[in-house]
Amino acid sequence: MTTETRDPQFAINVDEIVNAIQWPDTSFTLSPLEAAVGVVVAFYDAFATPDRSILRHALNGIAF
Repeated sequence: MTTETRDPQFAINVDEIVNAIQWPDTSFTLSPLEAAVGVVVAFYDAFATPDRSILRHALNGIAF
């Protein structure tokens, strides 16, 4: 950490967490076409069912 903290152990723990974070492998990312198909399927499923909570979940989780 670049800022001073009162607890040096906390700063060490935060540094370890920051250094452990890695970008995901590109083989696990979605292409724009796959994302668009997922959006269409989510909205179709949400509108095809009479339960509106599924639509709300589809709208909330549209970013995948």
